[in-house]
Amino acid sequence: MAYAVIAQTSVNVYAAESPSDDEWDTYLEYRSTHAQSIKNVLVYTLGGSATQLQRIRLNRLPSWPVDVPGAVVTSSSYVRAMYRANRYANWRVFSEAEWTGAFHHIGIRNDETRLALFARVATLAKELGIPSPSEAG
Repeated sequence: MAYAVIAQTSVNVYAAESPSDDEWDTYLEYRSTHAQSIKNVLVYTLGGSATQLQRIRLNRLPSWPVDVPGAVVTSSSYVRAMYRANRYANWRVFSEAEWTGAFHHIGIRNDETRLALFARVATLAKELGIPSPSEAG
């Protein structure tokens, strides 16, 4: 798992596996530190996601606004099903062909900001040693 904040957007990238509990602890610290400056979340994943226990711990964070919009971009049918089944408020799942829709959903309409966010996703993917997302859509 890799993450960064760009233009008030939390960008999170997952490989195919879920993060370890140690990785998740570090992520929760990051999220608590940046909670008030985050306006939306963009996730790119090859199939990895928080485990059920990790999601419970995340949902217990007192400082995270619950209405923050999120977009999850993935080709993983498991991740798509998980988000659709849990019906996270204000979160939607998009295929890799739907980047424009993902950016629109989280309120990113400026082309420069979209390019910067997409470039950061690609950089984080490279850091994890996973393929960069396609820019289709």
